[in-house]
Amino acid sequence: MPTHADEPASAAAAKAAARSRLRSARRELTADQIAIRGQALARVLPSVVPAGSAVAGYVPMPGEPDVRPFLSGHAAGGGAVYVPVIASTRDRVLEWVSWAPDAELRRSAFAAVDEPLGDRLGTLALRERHPEGLTVLVPGLAVDQQGARMGQGGGFYDTAFGNDTAFGNDADHQASTPVESAADSPTDLAPLRFIAVVHAAEVLSPGALPVEPHDLRVHIIVTEREATTLRPV
Repeated sequence: MPTHADEPASAAAAKAAARSRLRSARRELTADQIAIRGQALARVLPSVVPAGSAVAGYVPMPGEPDVRPFLSGHAAGGGAVYVPVIASTRDRVLEWVSWAPDAELRRSAFAAVDEPLGDRLGTLALRERHPEGLTVLVPGLAVDQQGARMGQGGGFYDTAFGNDTAFGNDADHQASTPVESAADSPTDLAPLRFIAVVHAAEVLSPGALPVEPHDLRVHIIVTEREATTLRPV
C-alpha cells in the first residue's frame, strides 16, 4: 500500500525503517507457522469478541496473522462478518463487504490482498447497520503495550477510524481512547472496539514505535498466545 502522504519526512523515514525490519521478520515465517497461529487465534479471539456480534475483520496479506479460522467460526455462530475493500488509494477509503468462508475473492487492484465480491458499505453505513456496536480487528505490523499501532503505511485504517486527538508524551495521553475521525461521525451509535491482531513478537514496549497523533490506538491486543485488554471502550 502507498505511504501515508501527510507524515513529516523524519517520521516517515523512521516508520519506513521500522516497517522494513518487521516485514523482514514476517518473511521468515513459514506457511505452517502462519496456519498454526491462525488456529490459535481462533481459540483466543472468542475470549474478547462476543458470540453473535458484528465484526469487521480482514483477509490477511502474506505474513499477517490469519484470522480466517476465527471469522469462519464466528460466522457459523451467527455473527456478522465484514472485510475491507480498498475503494480509493488517493483518499485512503475502505469499504466493507459481507464475508463468509465460501466468499468469492479477487485480487485487489491496489495491494497484495484478496477482496470479496458483493455489495459494499462505507464505514459510516456499516456502523449504522450495527448500532449495537462493532468490533474491528485491526491488522498491522506491530503494536506497543500502550495500544499504539503501526500499519502497512497506506493510512487506510487511520483515515477510517483514526484518533484525531493531539497526544503528548505522557502515558495518560498515549493511552487515550480511539475515536472515529470523520467529521460526520454519528454520536448516537455504540463505540467501536479496536483489537490489534499481531504476532506475539510484534508486541513492543512503549516508545519502541515512532507514533504520531493520527496513528490508530487500540483497546485490546490479541496474539496467538493471549489477549490483553488495555482499556475499556
